[in-house]
Amino acid sequence: MTAKALAEECAKLGLPGLTAQALSNIESGRRGPDGRRRRDVTVDELFGLAFALSVAPVHLLVPPVDGEEVALYRVVPAGNPTTPGFARAWIRGQSPIGNVDARWYFSEVPSSEWTPPASQWSAANIEAQSDAVRGQDG
Repeated sequence: MTAKALAEECAKLGLPGLTAQALSNIESGRRGPDGRRRRDVTVDELFGLAFALSVAPVHLLVPPVDGEEVALYRVVPAGNPTTPGFARAWIRGQSPIGNVDARWYFSEVPSSEWTPPASQWSAANIEAQSDAVRGQDG
């Protein structure tokens, strides 16, 4: 899909600010003279782009990686980098990253959406990790 076609589709979806030029700036990460990005993306625009492109929003946030994950991904500018796979799992609500109480992290999932987490997050592992994190705080 061309930038022009995507911009037209976004306009139909109620996102007229996503012009072909704006999309080009977003895709390239083009920066202004002050070093800041010329164009940030709102959550509404992220969802609109994912809808227009028929992809899950997670694919626009962290590129899918097949095979060995060698390039690390920084979720927040000052945070420690992680693998793209862990970043994607975090976005999906499948795994906490950072120094987080896993029990608290998983407790925020509505029961109607709950599925047992990946094998690394067994009930015993969640308890042990939560106790360890709380021990570091105290």
